[in-house]
Parts: sequence; C-alpha cells; structure tokens
Amino acid sequence: MGTPTNTAGTWRFGVFEFDARSGELRRAGISIKLRDQSSRILGYLLEHAGQMVTREELRHHLWPSDTFVDFDHSLNTAVMKLREVLGDSADKPLYIETVPKRGYRFVAPVSLGLATETRNGSVGAPDLPAVADLEGSLTGTAAKTEDTQKQPFKDRRKRSHKRLFFVLVPVALVILAVGFLAMRSVKNRGVPVRSSQPTAKSAESGGMRIVPLTSLPGAARDPAISADGEKIAFTWNGENPVRSDLYVQLIGAGNPLQLTHTHSGFICCADWSPDGREIAFGRCDDNGGGVFVVPALGGPERKLTDVVCPYGAAGFPEWTADGKSLVLADRCMPEAPMGIVLLSLATGEKRCLHTPPAGDVGDMDPVLSPDQKTVAFLRHPTIQVSEIYTVSLSGGVPRQLTREGVNIWAMMWSTDGKRIVFLSNRSGLSRVWQIPATGGDIKPETVYPAIGRLARNGQRLVYVAPPGDRSWSTTIWRAELSSAGGRAISQKRIVATGSENTGTQLSPDGSQIAFESTRSGIGEIWRSHADGSNPLQLTFMRDKGKAGTPRWSPDEKWIVFDHRPKGHSQIYAIDEEGRNLHAITDGNYDNVVPSWSRDGAFIYFSSNRTGGWQVWRREVSTGRETQVTRQGGFAAFESYDAKGVYYSRFEGGGLWKVPVEGGKEEHIANIPHLGYWGHFAVSENGLYVLDSDSEPGPTIMYYDFQTHSFNPVLTLKQDPVAWTANLAASRDGRTLFFAEGEAKNSITMVENFQ
Repeated sequence: MGTPTNTAGTWRFGVFEFDARSGELRRAGISIKLRDQSSRILGYLLEHAGQMVTREELRHHLWPSDTFVDFDHSLNTAVMKLREVLGDSADKPLYIETVPKRGYRFVAPVSLGLATETRNGSVGAPDLPAVADLEGSLTGTAAKTEDTQKQPFKDRRKRSHKRLFFVLVPVALVILAVGFLAMRSVKNRGVPVRSSQPTAKSAESGGMRIVPLTSLPGAARDPAISADGEKIAFTWNGENPVRSDLYVQLIGAGNPLQLTHTHSGFICCADWSPDGREIAFGRCDDNGGGVFVVPALGGPERKLTDVVCPYGAAGFPEWTADGKSLVLADRCMPEAPMGIVLLSLATGEKRCLHTPPAGDVGDMDPVLSPDQKTVAFLRHPTIQVSEIYTVSLSGGVPRQLTREGVNIWAMMWSTDGKRIVFLSNRSGLSRVWQIPATGGDIKPETVYPAIGRLARNGQRLVYVAPPGDRSWSTTIWRAELSSAGGRAISQKRIVATGSENTGTQLSPDGSQIAFESTRSGIGEIWRSHADGSNPLQLTFMRDKGKAGTPRWSPDEKWIVFDHRPKGHSQIYAIDEEGRNLHAITDGNYDNVVPSWSRDGAFIYFSSNRTGGWQVWRREVSTGRETQVTRQGGFAAFESYDAKGVYYSRFEGGGLWKVPVEGGKEEHIANIPHLGYWGHFAVSENGLYVLDSDSEPGPTIMYYDFQTHSFNPVLTLKQDPVAWTANLAASRDGRTLFFAEGEAKNSITMVENFQ
C-alpha cells in the first residue's frame, strides 16, 4: 500500500462512502460490487441530493441521444439493483425516494469530503505495522521496555497441542513487554470516516474509524473481542476448506495463533473469559455437541458440558461478567426444543431460564445485556424463521419483541442497553435494524454499520465483512466417469453465477437438471439442460421465503420441492414450465426434502411432527400419509428396484436403508457426516456418498451393492457446502453432479461510534 494523498470527491452517507471519481462504493470500509449504470445513477443523485431528479435527466446522463435502449426497463432495473446494494426499500426509502411517474430523490444526509487514496489507486486503511508476537499481550499484563525486536511464529499450525502449550507459554513470558509496546503502537489507527449521522460522534476525531483486522484467504468468521478490546478470537478455514478452527490474534498483528485442531464436524461461537485467559467455544460432530474452553495462549482443550446442536452450532456460549457462569442454548428436557440455560462453572449445574414451546425448532444465539440482567435470544418457530425475545437472567416469562415471520440472521445489544440491533431481510433486502429493548417500532439502525461483538467498554465493534449471506457463492459441476464407481474422465463447471447454486437433480431421461439458485436474490427453483445451458426460473417466491431441494417426477411433468413461507415449511409441486404451483402438505410442523417413488405413486419427505425428524410418505392419489422410519430419518430416496428406501439423518451422521413399507432399519455406512445429509445419490447398482473428513480432502465415495465395499471416486478441491442437498447421479452411475462453494470473509473493526 502506498503513501496516502488526498483526493476530492468522496460522498458519505450513513455507513457508505462513494468515490465519485472511481465509482467505487464502500460499506463500512468494504468495497461493494456495483454495476456501471447503478454507479452512475448513484453519483448523479448524490450530486443533486435533496432535489428531485427526473427520469429524463437520468436518461440523458446515462445514454447518448443516438442510443436505442428500452429506457424504462433499463432504468428501473438499475435503480432496483442500486437499492439492493444499499439495503434500501422503495416502500420505506432510507436513501432513494421514488417520485411517482417523475423521477427520484436522494433523501439521506450527505457530506462531500476527501478520500484517503494510495498512490497505486486503492482506497483503504493505511498499513498497520506487523506484530509478530501475539503472546506478549494475551496475559493482560504490561511491562515497560524499549526492546522492539520481535520473534515471529513459525509454522505453529503444524504443531501438536502438547508441543504448542509447552513452547508458546515460556516464549510469551519472555516477550511480554514487546507485544505490549507493539500493540500500543497500532492502537486506534484506522481509516478516518466522516459520518453524516449526528449519533456517530467520536471523542477523538469526530467520526467512525474502520480497520480491517484480517486479510486471510477463505472465510474468517465468528469474531469475539477480548474484555480489554485489544485481542480477537475467530474461526477460520485456512487449513481445510471443509473445517474451521479457532484462532486468536492481537489487533494490528500479522499472524494469528491456532488454538484448536479440528478433525471432524464444526466449531463456532467463541467468547472470551472476563480475565482474558480462556476462550469458550462450541463443537458439533457425529457424536453430538459440547462446550469447551481453551487457554488463550494455546494448550489442551477442556470440555465443560454436553449440549445439543441440531444445526451444527453448539451452545452459543457467553460468559457472565463475573466469570462464574456461561449462558448457553441447550435442551432443558429430553426431546424438548432448545432453550436458554445458565451453566455454573463451579458445579456444572444447568438452570433453565424458561420453557420453550413444544414443536418449535428452538431458541439460539443468547446475548447478555450490558448490565448483565437480561438475555436476548432468537426463537425459531420453524426453519429459517426467527423472532427476538428477551428473558431475565434470573429466569421468567420471555418477552417477544419482533413478529416479523422472516429470518433474523444475527443481533446484539447497543452499548447503553436501550435497544437491540439486528440483521434481517424484513424489507426484502438484508440490512441492519433496531428495536427498543422493551419492544416497539422497528427502525433502520444508524450508528452500528454491522452486527458483531462489542468490547465491554462499547468502544470497538468487530464483525464479519461481508456478512455470510453476501459472501458465499457455489458452482455446480458435472463429472463423467469411466464406469459406475470408476475414475473421473472429465469435469465441467456447468452453473456458475456468483450466487448460491445447490440441490441439483437430474431428470429421469438425463436431459435436464433442476436446482436451487439465489441469483435473483432468494432461493428459487430453476431448471436447465443437463449441460447447464438454457436456464429457466420456475418459481417466483421473492419475499415469501426460499424454495429448495427440487425433485423430478418419473414422468418429468412435475417437480416437487420444499418452500418456507412465514409459517412452517411444506412440500409444493410445480409443473416443468413453472405453472400450476400448489401445496402438497400442510400442518403446524415442518415437512421438507421431498422425493418421488419410482412409479410416481408416492412422495417421500421428512417431517418433525413427532418431535424429531422422520421419513414419511404420502400417497399422491389419496393424500394418505404414513411414517416410514422410527429411529430418525432425513433426505430419503427409493432404490431403483423399488424395494428399499435409502436415507440419512439430520442429527449425526451415517446412511441407512429401510423397506418401502417400513420395518427393520439397516445401517449401511458411517458417512455422510454431520451436516452433509444431502450428499448422497442412488444409482442402479450403487450409492455415491461424500466423506467430508477424508484426507487429503472431501471425497465422493462409491458403495457397490454387490461387494458392499467403498472406493474413492473424486476428491473435491473446495467446500462441498454443508446443510443442503448437493450430490446427484444418473441411473447408470456414470454421470455425477455436485456443487463446490467458496466464501471470502474477513474480520473488520469499527470504533468511535459515540
């Protein structure tokens, strides 16, 4: 990064900056992709902020007089895309107001200032001096020294737990003072951002400052900031695209320190102990979930308690300020939904703060208020629908704050504890909102640019940028094999849109595929030729909830899928041309992941109507529904001889088979592992199953019905995408369809809100 120079022409509004010269838009310091026409419209509206700009003016600004375009359609599309990027709404505009039949007006407060630009043309934070030694500040003690020589970490991630502990701790004590001085040398450095919001004042500079903390390849997530506000813990998949581990880093430092070495499953939800010596986190795998602690300088993990983790996130631990307890999400009774509990670290006793309603998915993401008296949490009545509740830390009846019927992705308390800030797509677009902690009207949030974790003094916020819903893209691949279970002779990317593309299923005649894609903004059902050409959108749910897991009928006239509106998820059907949409199932419970019997007489699906997930089937002609599995079942497919049903499980791992009429349930394999329930496919003579824990990487395996043996077929290069259906095969087993995903996240810090 070069020497900063000042350049005029940077517009600032809300949490955004727009460089008028380059056309670059940044949100909280992170560059956002913006189409050329949308960029030019934004620049013109900012130049005329507060004034009505006519559609005719925009036409002359965008297109020369001799250019022939569908002006109305093109302008409407460009403005719509601009609003999507800004998280704005035409009905309740924060930035761009529509003047009916005339034009548009930019209505947010705007300031024009200087951009911090480097000589190579990039705009961003100035270079931070690298702090190679993390240990010096993690003890929480400072020594006075003028010694600035640093001893970098070398290949820490390759050391064992025991070696890591006995090597790093002595080094930490020796170079304690060095780390402290280095930390102080980078404290409070960042990008000065002049805010147009009167509530975002800084005692030091008059505006927010944004500092990128990580620049690692892959996905860095789940950031937590230490009590002193000078260290972060986070998860990162830098060692393996399938699995993340827990890392810790001094703010301003160059190299993170790896604390965990995960071989299977998922970890999440780190939180620092008040004294900064330990970090709590959750882990889920095929055997269940638990909450653990690990020393912040590295060392052996210690398990605190078992917890349930039906969605791969265990416990969501949060330390109380006295360091004596953890607030967790866990079941209070067997087979009950998850609730919020308080774990005593001295006795191991769990105290339930409330009783969640039977039939709900459960309560998750507990967050303590700044005064430590109230817990806010997300209640999930159904999949991908959540509401904000609060409950006293001493227990009692929860208070419901929101009644949105949509998914709230994350939330946090404001520093003063007077409001709860959350990320939601309540307006059809994902953005940050606020609601009073006692309930009331929901309004756009104007102080905090993102949802993350605040330091205890409220002066620093760390968060993931961009958030998960805008950082993930998946690509569908087609592979040809030499024979069923044989070597791959070709691989071709067939669907790549920069969005999520998953759930591929091949039509019975092999000519088409159906799949789920978010290219239009939310999960919709699409179909295309089997090579990915001629894509056609079949569903248009928009803000009515996502649609997924499409399955062809044997005669190829119908596609069934699951759809999650504001109520429970149900099975729907639509014809191959995208017409005649209608619901197949109903009820006050979830019905998901359908598939057809080979003769088309039945539809298999998964339902939680009995408490846990089980496979059911519905007779198409009569609507009669019968339970197929009794020990847990998910994602069922009938064998080609129509004698058995193969299925996985949502909680835990493994593959099973049961007779089509029900009966003895036979265990086939220990794969797929937790989270990869949709990563198996049935062919005529065998099964394809993903082993996500295989070395050197996630590998598609073939199970031969005759030999009852597995052999590897294809090793994937990127993340095979958990918690969705992502593997399909032709009847003869010689063609495979799978998806690979890539997330690019980094940890960012913002300070000086108040």
